[in-house]
This record gives sequence, C-alpha cells and structure tokens, in this order.
Amino acid sequence: MVVSWFATVTAWHTTNQIRLQLAGHVLGLDHEFHRRHTPGELIQRVDGDVTSVSDFLGRVVPRVVGAAAMVVGMVAVLAVVDWRLAIGALAYVVLSAGLIVRGRHRAVGEASDEMGAYAQLYGGIEERLTAAEDLRANGAGSHAMWRFIEESAGAMHSSVRRESAFLRLWWAVQGSVAVGSSVSLVAGALLVSNGSISLGTAFLMFQYVLLLERPLEDVVQQLETVQKANGAMVRVIDLLAERPTIIDAGTTCPAAGPLAIDFDAVSFGYASIGHSSLDHSPADTGTSDGDRVLHQISLSIGAGRSVGIVGRTGSGKTTLSRLVVRLVEATHGQVRLGGVAIADIPMVELRRRVALIPQEVELFSGTVRDNVTLFDPDPTDQQVAGALHRVGLSALVTGGIHRELGAGGAGLSAGEAQLLALARVWLREPDLVVLDEATARIDPATEVQLETAIAELMRGRTTIVIAHRLSTLRHVDEIVVLDHGIVVEHGTREALAADTSGRFHQLLALALEDTA
Repeated sequence: MVVSWFATVTAWHTTNQIRLQLAGHVLGLDHEFHRRHTPGELIQRVDGDVTSVSDFLGRVVPRVVGAAAMVVGMVAVLAVVDWRLAIGALAYVVLSAGLIVRGRHRAVGEASDEMGAYAQLYGGIEERLTAAEDLRANGAGSHAMWRFIEESAGAMHSSVRRESAFLRLWWAVQGSVAVGSSVSLVAGALLVSNGSISLGTAFLMFQYVLLLERPLEDVVQQLETVQKANGAMVRVIDLLAERPTIIDAGTTCPAAGPLAIDFDAVSFGYASIGHSSLDHSPADTGTSDGDRVLHQISLSIGAGRSVGIVGRTGSGKTTLSRLVVRLVEATHGQVRLGGVAIADIPMVELRRRVALIPQEVELFSGTVRDNVTLFDPDPTDQQVAGALHRVGLSALVTGGIHRELGAGGAGLSAGEAQLLALARVWLREPDLVVLDEATARIDPATEVQLETAIAELMRGRTTIVIAHRLSTLRHVDEIVVLDHGIVVEHGTREALAADTSGRFHQLLALALEDTA
C-alpha cells in the first residue's frame, strides 16, 4: 500500500514536470512547426502521451519492484537449501525476463504508431469542432463525418496491430511459464529418484516455480501499459528533440526610441524550412524561385514613420510582417531593426519593443484583465483600465476588468476583441507596431473608433499597417505596394496617389468604384 502510494505521488510529480517542460518547449517552437501540427495533435502529445508514462510509473513500477523483491528472496532461500536449485531458478527467471524484453521491443513500434494515429484523430476532431459553424452553414457535415470515419478506421487498425503484438507476447510468456513448471516437475522427479535431493526439497522447488509464475504473469498483465508507455516515451523524446529554427542568441539591443526597419535583399520561402522530425519526411534542402513568397526585398523605413503595405492576396504582406516580428527567419538577406540585425537582438528585447496586432485576435477563458495583460501579474489595475480607456473600451472598465469572459472571449464582439488587442499594445508601449488587417472583421462604426485609436498609437512609433481597406491608410506617411513578393512601388502616400500610372493610384480607383 505504501509502495503504491509513493509510486503514484512520484509518478504524478514527475510527469507533471514533463508536461510543463513539453508545454514550454512546444510554445517555444516557431511558426512553421505550429503550421504543420494541429492543436489537437499537440494536446495529445503533451498530455495523452505523458499520461501513458504516468500510468506506467504509478501502476507498473510498484508491481515490478514487488516482483523483483520476491524473486530475490526466493533465489536467496534456494541458495541456502541447494545452490544448484538457486542457479536453475535464476536461469529460468533470466530467460523469461529476456523473452519479455525481446517481445516488448517488437511491440513498442506498434504502440507508437497507434498513439500517432490517435493524435491525428484528435487533431481532426479539434479542427471540425472549431469549424462547426462553417460546416453546418455550408452543408459539409457529412463530408466531415466521413473524414472522421476514415481517421477512426486508421486508429482502429493501429490498435489491432498493437493488440496483436501484445497477444503474441502474452502467449510466448505463458508458454515459458508452462515450460518452467514442466521442467521443475521432471527435474525434481529425476533428482529425487537419484537421491540428489529430498522429496521436500523437490516440492519446495516446484512451489517456488509456481510462485515465480505469479510475478511473471503480473508483468504480462501490465505489458499493455508498458507498450503504451514505451511508445509514449519515444514520442515525447521525439518532441523534445524538435529544435526551433529561430535561435535566441542575440546580445545587442537597439538604441531607445522608434525603430528604423531595413530589409537588405531579403527573400523567404516556406518550403525552405525543413520539416520537423515528427513529420517522418525528409527536409527540403532548398527553395526554388517558384516556392519563394518574397523575392530580394530591399526596403528602408525610417524611425517613427508609418508605412502602409498593400497588394493582392498572396503578395507577401503578412510574411513581411512575420519577418519583422521574427516569427519566421529570412531565407536570404537580412532584416535590421534600429540598425541591428534582428538575429542579434535578444528575443525578450524584441518582444518588448515590437508588437503585432493580427487579423485573428485570440482571446482566452479568463477575466478582461487576463486578456489584456495575457496573464501577466505585473501591470496594475489602473494601467489596464487606462489602456482600455485609450482604445474606447470604457464600457469594459465600467463592467469590471475582473469580469470573467467565456471560452474564446465569449461576451465580446469582433470589434471589441480587436480593440482589446490594441489595448494590449498600449499596455506594452512598444517602439514598433505591426497591424495586420486589424480592421478586416469590424463594422464601419467600430472601424472609425479603431482608426482613431491607431492614429494616436502611431505617434512617436514606427508603424507598419497591412490593409486591404485603403481607407485604413489615410494617416500613414508612406505606401509600399507588393506584387508576387516583389516591391513594385514605394513612396509617400500623396506622391503615389497622385501618380495616375501607378499601382497604388489604380487600387484607390478600384476602391472608389467598389464604394460607389
């Protein structure tokens, strides 16, 4: 009882530490890793696999320790009675244990494959639940269910293969137990007939073989847990071996104040980033021109300037913003902030001085304060309330910043969520702000409110504004036009708007036609 309690407590303490380490490790991996793996799959890796390890430590280890103590005690008693019996019993235990270990290694691969299949299944479930509204609205529920059936069938086949491997091992161990009992009977009878041992010693030997059978059967009964734990540990080790492609090794901080931005012949392609070891596929060794999203971008943005980035969908606008925040690394060329290569800036400094407001704002189950501070306890309630007031969310302050929001920020509109994301930036007071389609999902009235807040936020900061709505760019100093990953125009907003042959002028004309 004491051993079981101690093992359970130790197992949970150990595996909780592993969960924390895995969660921190996964959060530290870069954008490309998360682009290839669904949240549901990663939840299974971080929690499901570690739970299998916890089951092993809490259930199997105590039984193995008890079985080992029993075997050692019996062999010691047999050694006192007759050393030959002790050697025979020890040989029997070693051979049986060797059989178990050999069979277990064969089954580990099947257990790991089964967990991979379930991770894929859970990832698919998570995706479909997240997109439930779109699936229902577009009548795609039956197609989603067929995908679920296909993934479930794959998981079932993996389970059958793993169970078959377990049964083969179980029968092999049962055979060794039967052989051991038979050998002990025959050997005992022969030794008694030769006068080598007494009948009592032969009976003792047979009884001990039967006692040795019990711990072996106990181990066999836990082999399924052992299989899952081994497969889980393989996957945990694989995940921990996954290294981020973006290394935080910077030691140089740019001078205080707004940050200038320089792109020096920067190219980028997603195919150039090697696949993770979890994909079980070879990494790409290079990027062809057709794979590149950005091509030889050379661009300078002065400190404190505001720049609008425009272009058709797929022209590379969002990728450009990710390079500035260092969510991805340039394939070729160099990005500099404040004259310092972005790779030379410590990540803590970069995150403090550069802020991104994405199109899709993520809100969390928690209070209004938690969602503004992202669970940072350092800002005071007054600072949080001040940030909300500055973006026009005084109603949230009146309702109480400690009011709980539902999952995904339930209780806030899309516009309020976007304004709350802006409040996060106000709280940080960064020197460079990147707004990626910040007004794409809000109504015109809220857009005016957001543009007013953004115009105030731009003062004294370098700002990059990515927008399809050209009305959002009324307050920017410069415009950059991208086309298929190439800068085709760059100049002041007034000059590009006045150039009737330019791309930006044409985009403005199209925008006026759309609103007419």
